[in-house]
Amino acid sequence: MKWKDIREGCPDSWILLEAIEAHSDHGKRVVDKIAVLDKFNNSDEAMKAYRELHKKNPERELYVAHTKNEDLEIEERNRRSII
Repeated sequence: MKWKDIREGCPDSWILLEAIEAHSDHGKRVVDKIAVLDKFNNSDEAMKAYRELHKKNPERELYVAHTKNEDLEIEERNRRSII
């Protein structure tokens, strides 16, 4: 599924999504294929669902976004562990 299709199908919604196909390009994560896991009316509910799912499956590439955004822009972050 593409972001454009998600925006049209779920207007004015917070979306919990998973990147099925993605790549990096100049510090941005470009999601080529997306799976919608759930939709929400507010960001608090969406983030709660994200945290619960991420805790169970940290290897999955999950995001929360609002469909008001014309483009799905995701900045890459380096994760560093502190020992």
